[in-house]
Amino acid sequence: MSPALWMGVTLAMAGGAAQGAFAVPMKYARHWRHENIWFVFALTGLLVLPWVLTAATVPSLGEVYRSAPPGSLIFIAACGIGWGMGAALVGIAFRMLGIGLGFAIILGLSALLGSLVPFLIERPLSVSATRDRLYLLGTCAMLIGIGLVSFAGSIRERAESKGSALGGKRFAAGLLVAIAAGILSSLLSDAIAFTAPLVNTARQLGAPSVWASNVVLAPVTAGGSLANFAYCAVMMRRNRSAKLFWQGSVTSHWICGIAMGACWYGGLVLYGLGEQKIGSVDGWPIFIGAMILSSSAAGFLTGEWKSVGSGGKLVLCGGSLLIFLALIIVGMAHSG
Repeated sequence: MSPALWMGVTLAMAGGAAQGAFAVPMKYARHWRHENIWFVFALTGLLVLPWVLTAATVPSLGEVYRSAPPGSLIFIAACGIGWGMGAALVGIAFRMLGIGLGFAIILGLSALLGSLVPFLIERPLSVSATRDRLYLLGTCAMLIGIGLVSFAGSIRERAESKGSALGGKRFAAGLLVAIAAGILSSLLSDAIAFTAPLVNTARQLGAPSVWASNVVLAPVTAGGSLANFAYCAVMMRRNRSAKLFWQGSVTSHWICGIAMGACWYGGLVLYGLGEQKIGSVDGWPIFIGAMILSSSAAGFLTGEWKSVGSGGKLVLCGGSLLIFLALIIVGMAHSG
């Protein structure tokens, strides 16, 4: 493997690790409610950083958008709002299921749908084609992996609630939230897949190839931030928690929220840089796989699974690895 390829793989893995662990600082903002820390994260990672980087790396940005067909901009906005609703649900799923379990389910569904939907739209599925059989195999492996990590989550919930019916209902609700979040989160990939002409326009106007996709990512994440801000505003009004932004010693809490945004968007940037160096090797499974493994490790290290025996932990690890394997299979099909 060439040094450039090694560098690309390393960057993709580092990006996945950063995104997989982005929610960890949320655990240390103990004097804030969930909506407080999520607001600072959304402001930093979904709005400020994407537009600052886009403005700094894409020349003639206004001309790029003026030359775009109105339909493509409407599509980007719609994907952004839908993806933002999914991002808001991600935070809720973390609170209900924990980082490791929530991320495994959400990322598995998001990565599968984000790759499969554009593929199926391009042409009908045929079981006689090797590429399509790989997709079907990857889909089956993904569903089994998600089933295993969900089962591990139910084991943890029973251990923590000691058989309480309320605990079981909370897990079931959290599972539904995570599934909805995974489906909606795949819209980010769809926005990129179906807006290639806009990216090409940015390149023609002087944007470096590695940064050209920012003309899609920035408006998508901005649209997503609106959905997250709306969610946070509703919760702050309901819980009267806006005052917590300024009460007590909360400087560290602001730093935690900014760190979440920086890790999330920084991971996306690292993946983009790595993909340019990887070239023909599909870096998406590496990126998502590193994210799943990182989030699972974060869940273990922060004590989310301390009440679970070795059997439940093995089920979680097995399910996470199967999801990783499924992503590699889907990546092989996508590159074929």
